[in-house]
Amino acid sequence: MIKKLRFPRLGFVGSVALLLVFLCSALPVSPTRAADEKWYVRYYANMTLSGDPVQTGYESNIDHIWDDGSPGTAVPVDNFSAKWTRRVYFSAGTYRFSATMDDGMRVWVNDNEIISSWNNSQAHTVVADIYISEGEHDLKVEYYEATGGAVAQFSWERVSNASDANWLGQYFNNRDLFGQPSVVRHDAAINFDWGTGRPADGINADDFSVRWTGTLQLDPGLYRFSTTTDDGVRLWVNDQLLIDKWQSQSSITYTANVTVGGSVAVKLEYFEDKGQAVARLNYTKVGVAGGAAAPAFDSSMGAWQGTYYNNTNLENDPVMVRTDQDIDFIWGSSSPQPNMVNSDRFSVRWVNTHNFAADRYRFTVYVDGGVRLWVNDQLIIDEWKDPYKTVAYANILDLPGGSVPLIMEFFDDVGQAEARLVVTSESGTAVSMTTASANAANVAADLAPLSAQVVNARALNVRTGPSMDADPFTHVSGGQLVELTGCRSGGWIEIYLLDRSTGWVGGSYLAGNFNLYDLQSCVSNVE
Repeated sequence: MIKKLRFPRLGFVGSVALLLVFLCSALPVSPTRAADEKWYVRYYANMTLSGDPVQTGYESNIDHIWDDGSPGTAVPVDNFSAKWTRRVYFSAGTYRFSATMDDGMRVWVNDNEIISSWNNSQAHTVVADIYISEGEHDLKVEYYEATGGAVAQFSWERVSNASDANWLGQYFNNRDLFGQPSVVRHDAAINFDWGTGRPADGINADDFSVRWTGTLQLDPGLYRFSTTTDDGVRLWVNDQLLIDKWQSQSSITYTANVTVGGSVAVKLEYFEDKGQAVARLNYTKVGVAGGAAAPAFDSSMGAWQGTYYNNTNLENDPVMVRTDQDIDFIWGSSSPQPNMVNSDRFSVRWVNTHNFAADRYRFTVYVDGGVRLWVNDQLIIDEWKDPYKTVAYANILDLPGGSVPLIMEFFDDVGQAEARLVVTSESGTAVSMTTASANAANVAADLAPLSAQVVNARALNVRTGPSMDADPFTHVSGGQLVELTGCRSGGWIEIYLLDRSTGWVGGSYLAGNFNLYDLQSCVSNVE
């Protein structure tokens, strides 16, 4: 017996519903784009990524050292370009992107350009650290080769997890921290150089502001907080406003010292106006809490307080604290203080306050070692590396007049050691830092009796007598301020060395605030 199948009568509405279910099940579903396993690459037979690519394909990594070769038979060995694109899944954290190129390369993350080195060059590497939220992100790398060797390498690594981040960053699409932040994220460090790019997706490249808050766990002591920003910055430590420079400005560093310990609340506010964008915060321990290790020091006397450490990082307790009349040392391979300070791998911090007349001044340091110089709370020389030879660094600063704080830090690694500071007014007159001066125009009163500056030479031989036939036994460096004995022999001038021994130098290499040839002729000229 055959049974007839009976279907319920659905009516018009039911029939339409059934038809829609059938059609929807039959239509293909557009999948959400997933992360890519490889890079899609396009190669162009020109340096401008223009026209149709001459070669395409997939690559697992961007890791090419073509030298004088080519990516493929269709690509020329010179004057070509390439573009790689890929979607990648990232866990939340701060990542360091590294691009090595010969010649040019640009890198984008989610349309935010993080690396731009688009110029002919030798092989070099550019890195950028950025925070990336959890999820999939679009990467794009562009490259061009001009002539000669060709290198294109790109990679990244996570340098901190989201859980490692110390700073809560609130990013605003205005310069005034107004309203609700457009982006809130955790930053592992306040150490950003965004260039002309955006700090994050959804934030302007210009006219934005950020507020970072965090808590530091610090051993009790005196700390120096340092901000470097382009443009405005404000810094609070334990609710104390230490730095307040809320103004448009090129990249500049400000510092402030404060005694803290334990859980220390820190807030940094920043705004970007136009152009380049930089925001950095650093801190370092510079002294023991209460300053028990340092003797009383009166900077109004014009001398320097020198704090010496047996390491290259100004760390831990100092091994010597003393008053230095001037920063004018050529230690060579010797120690600043035998049996106390190392002859190698030591560091020094000098602190002083000096009265300057309103003028423009040139600050020059001559060092065989690393150096940093702050004048009026501005970091004007930052060369914290040892060149293993005597080099000179200089900067010019306008001072409004009055009492000006100065800090100079120095370290020596191995070999020779030299640390000297020379200050001159705009007219070229040497300013002595030994005694405080109410008026820099009265520089003659500040100079040590019968002193002069070495000019027109990087290194000037000091000889045993006033003659080219006399043997040279040491040298003084260009810019160094030397004390004269008061004796002259023809065109030769006798000077004191640091150990109070004497020697002779050519008078044409000395400049003072008086006529050197008016000195007494003490020795018969043997030239």
